[in-house]
Amino acid sequence: MKKTIILTLIMLLALSAVTFATPGDTNDPIVVLSYLNDRFTSLISQYNLEDIPAMKDALDELNSSEDVSSPQSLEVVEIKDGERIIAGAGTEIILRGGEAFIIGSELGGLSDVTMGKDFVSGMAAIPNHLMIVPRDDGRGVYTDNYAIFMVRGSYEILK
Repeated sequence: MKKTIILTLIMLLALSAVTFATPGDTNDPIVVLSYLNDRFTSLISQYNLEDIPAMKDALDELNSSEDVSSPQSLEVVEIKDGERIIAGAGTEIILRGGEAFIIGSELGGLSDVTMGKDFVSGMAAIPNHLMIVPRDDGRGVYTDNYAIFMVRGSYEILK
């Protein structure tokens, strides 16, 4: 009988704590919608996330206005006897056919990332090797006969 009374008292105390707890209180384990809304609103303003829709719209507009010579696409470029491709900084060049030679500058040549080597002025370009122009200072490639390249980035063909 004593055990039953003690057990009943313990149960009444436990239930009274849950019954008298206010919503959102530390004693109330249920998360309410208003708490979540307030928390999300404060996080959005704290991290400036309200600008995301405007940034997404600007990014979509930039992606839709890309032209054919965008940095994302490789372009097939042919040059003939005496012509040169002068490339801008970060331009990627791959010799696909013919024979071509490197045009360097005082600061170096083209980075052959396939081989992991710097190719300086006058060196022959190796077919199917990815060459990157590190600076916009007149570097590029030329041919004495005919060459065909795949180019990604800014460039101009000079005679």
